[in-house]
Amino acid sequence: MSTSANEPGREVRRLTDRYWGFLSERDPLLRVRQGLPVETLPRASPAEAEERARFAEEVLGRVRALDGAGLSGADADTAAFLAGLADQELRTHRSYWLTSAATPYRLFPLSLYVDAVLRPLSFAQPSDVERYVGLVRELAGVVGSIGDKVAGQAARGFRVPAPALAGARATLAGLRTSVAGRVEVAEDRLDGLGPAGRGRLRDGVRRLVEDELTPGFDRLLALLDDPAYLGAAPRAVGWAHYRDGEAAYRDFARIHSGGDTAPERLHELGREQCRELAERMREVRATLGFHGSEAEFHERLRTEPRLYARTPEEVEARYRGHLDRLAPVLPRLFATVPRAPYGLARLDPALEPGMTFGYYEAPTAAEPVGRYRYNGSDLEHRSLLGSASLILHELAPGHHFHLARQAEDRSLPQLRREAAEFGAFNEGWAEYAAGLGWEAGLYADPWDAYGRLAQERFTAQRLVVDTGLNLGTMGLEQAREFMRVNCTEADGQITSDLLRYSTDLPGQALSYRAGFLEFGGLRARAEAELGAGFDVRAFHEAVLGGGALPFPGLRRRVARELGLPRDVE
Repeated sequence: MSTSANEPGREVRRLTDRYWGFLSERDPLLRVRQGLPVETLPRASPAEAEERARFAEEVLGRVRALDGAGLSGADADTAAFLAGLADQELRTHRSYWLTSAATPYRLFPLSLYVDAVLRPLSFAQPSDVERYVGLVRELAGVVGSIGDKVAGQAARGFRVPAPALAGARATLAGLRTSVAGRVEVAEDRLDGLGPAGRGRLRDGVRRLVEDELTPGFDRLLALLDDPAYLGAAPRAVGWAHYRDGEAAYRDFARIHSGGDTAPERLHELGREQCRELAERMREVRATLGFHGSEAEFHERLRTEPRLYARTPEEVEARYRGHLDRLAPVLPRLFATVPRAPYGLARLDPALEPGMTFGYYEAPTAAEPVGRYRYNGSDLEHRSLLGSASLILHELAPGHHFHLARQAEDRSLPQLRREAAEFGAFNEGWAEYAAGLGWEAGLYADPWDAYGRLAQERFTAQRLVVDTGLNLGTMGLEQAREFMRVNCTEADGQITSDLLRYSTDLPGQALSYRAGFLEFGGLRARAEAELGAGFDVRAFHEAVLGGGALPFPGLRRRVARELGLPRDVE
């Protein structure tokens, strides 16, 4: 092949290396996963957002210039990845001042920085003291930049809505105490330091906590408590109530759903799915011998002893039992599994009040185990009905099988191994993976089956309430009533979720069901085309073997890898 014929592929690889270099210089969690030293933490500043947007615009222009250049195979996949990544960055930047800064899910990176960056740092030599103190100063700078953004947003008419202020304040107050305490270094970590080094570390951290970190949190709390802020905070929730908010929400919906489907259509699709799933749940209730109303059955669920744990350890044991039942069936479904093991750990208790569930924590160089960080609080109100579905989503064969395997695949460029920016792929795969429990026989227990269907309807109703709240076609009470009818969550969790959709992460909740439907559609098309020749392990290899991709690129990859006609994409 001629040199000129290879040039488009080389250009894609050059751009990929540049994008990786740009992100890995700025993202501390990417650096931690690579075992690289972290010296700085990203601010919530407009200058840093502008820098990212300028870089993304340049990359997107160069990738689009390659359109029609005959890219194939992995180069075509990587070009689709770059275009999708840069497009998301630009859409995010357009809504910088309409993106929350001091709400619970937006704040939890502060806790991640402590857990992933500061706490694993060892003290083998005196220079480690300066490095650690510098990182505590960086953390204080992040908190300060969040305060600057909150003040700047208020000046532009964007404030956290009144119904969400108590949760935001509780999260900030919890982090103020938790972060300040957790940046202190325990004595058993200091064996490599002499008395002078230990003194410099203790004094340096203490001064920063007292002079910069704690005052940064205090400033944030004061901003939210200011009578002028409280008086002007919107009483209604949802992005449609802000100036230019509807356009911003349409960008958020596109980013998080992974496609061009209008939010209005997602809303109607969610209603259709809720009706279908409600009928399937009625059938399972009948197998359990219950023939009353759904509301009566759900009232019974709130007092069913088998669905509640008394301690966080019991929560963890329930999840572990589901994973043990999964292990023997994995070879039937997957030709390749991640090398990294997976496990469980509790969330930082300071974050638990503001988070409905938990999150998946990918393996790092320092902590080479993928973990689900579960919520161990308020157990008398935290049903484990959906524990089987949840853990299949969060660990195996869900997030861990995607993210850990992607990070381990040396055939992928480093950017594609480490960046996990396509939410509809990430959450859609995890929901599809949880759905594999049906064919694997993991929902044979009717309680687990009911929990899985309830989880499916929970994600389907998110299509309804997320779009309804943020387009302004549903009020908070109307959305609350829809959720009560279409999920099994307690009122406290419903409130937490509704505020997450409408004041914290608009559009993000769409990724679960929208992505699930995309993966299900991909598989259905492959099964229809290949008939008896369809191999589920080959399908999963086609999907996961290229790592996360925007959906147009994923459709082309699956068609190519399985030998499907182009019109099946």
